This record gives sequence, structure tokens and C-alpha cells, in this order.
Amino acid sequence: MIQGYDFTNRTALITGAASGIGAASARWLDRQGVSKLWLIDRDGDRLAEHGLACDVETIAGDIADEALWTDLEPNLAGLDHAVLNAGIGVGGAIADHSFEEWRRGMAVNLDGAFLSLRACLRAMRDNDPQNGRRGSVVLTASITGIKPVPGIGSYGVAKAGVAHMARIAAAEVSKDGIRVNA
Repeated sequence: MIQGYDFTNRTALITGAASGIGAASARWLDRQGVSKLWLIDRDGDRLAEHGLACDVETIAGDIADEALWTDLEPNLAGLDHAVLNAGIGVGGAIADHSFEEWRRGMAVNLDGAFLSLRACLRAMRDNDPQNGRRGSVVLTASITGIKPVPGIGSYGVAKAGVAHMARIAAAEVSKDGIRVNA
């Protein structure tokens, strides 16, 4: 039997929320009764198209920009859940990969995941577990972070880093009642 999920009076943040997995996550959480969503994507115009019933704060920006997180973090009080999904596909054989493309992929897929995770964990750590407020984070990783696939350039390397970062973070914050998975 599949049990339902109740996100009533819970909040969540989603990166890469304009389309795909991020948009589907926003719609699913809305159907489960989430009270507030922070939706973040470079394509800010598409964030308002989801037609959600819950309270929504949209943020147009690059998750790899530390200033975005510096500005947003004080407003994340009470954050319960995060779906850290933003990413870009960057491909090419390593021998043919330009450093500029390598850095572009790493900036979004790994550095952006780190900045997002750090801000969310800080906000969740301040929640009061005595009131049943704990946290959970899901980072979108990829099988290409485990299985070597020719021609994926920095993408697979970054996703391997994301998966390992999630394991380290999980070990660090489990004492705070926060779950982290990739």
C-alpha cells in the first residue's frame, strides 16, 4: 500500500525549478499540501507558470553565484525541505574539453550544488527539532557520477562530487535530525 505524504505547514526550496524534475517536484509538493515554496532558476519568467496553490517565492538567478545565497539565506528561516536539482549538461571528450566549458559545468553542477546545500543546511540547522521541525535535502546526482561514460566531460565528474558531498553532509548533520540524499 502506498502511503500519502502530508507536507501541511512545511516549506521547501527547489533549484532548477523552471522545468523538468524541478517543476515536477514543485507541482508534487503543492499537491501534498506544502505551505511555501522557494523556486530558483535562471529562467525566472517560467517559475510563475506552474499555477501553484501554495505561497511561492520565485528567485531568478544563478545558483553558482554566492551573492544569491548570501542575500537569500536570511529569508530561509523555517526551511524544512530542499530539492537541489539545478544543473547543466556539458559534454565532450576530456582531451577536447576547453577549460572554459569545464569551469562552466563545474560552476553550476558542483559549486552551485555546494552553495545551495550550505545555505539550506544552515537554515535547517536552526529549526527546532523539539517542535518536529527537522529537515531533508535531496540533491540530483547522476549514474554518470559512478559509471564512466565517454564524452560527458565535466558533467560526470561534477555529479560524482555531488554524490560524495551528499554522503559527507549526511554524516555531518544527522545529529541535527537532517537527512541528506543524492
